[in-house]
Amino acid sequence: MTPLIENRNGIRIEIHNREHLPVHIHAKYGEYEALINVRTGELFKGKLPIRKLKLVQRWLNIGDRRSTIEFNFYELNPQLAPSDWAVEMGKESLNKKECDENEDI
Repeated sequence: MTPLIENRNGIRIEIHNREHLPVHIHAKYGEYEALINVRTGELFKGKLPIRKLKLVQRWLNIGDRRSTIEFNFYELNPQLAPSDWAVEMGKESLNKKECDENEDI
């Protein structure tokens, strides 16, 4: 199952497991799908209408969303994580029970 992060303005934002670097999100809108780099906000694969891309980029800039997404990306894809990623993120690694109890993560 693909974790849905957000579904707003017709845009589905997801993180997948069994992924590749760079850390990214999948933004889906109708027949469009784009991979967007979490750190830079740049679209690096696929297509998305420019107005929808701008909405996703603004969404990425809210609060500490980028670091939270990066943390979740590495939780789903631990084989890609740097050895000290939990320390870099300023967060402790979560076990499955904690993730199940906290739907915001």
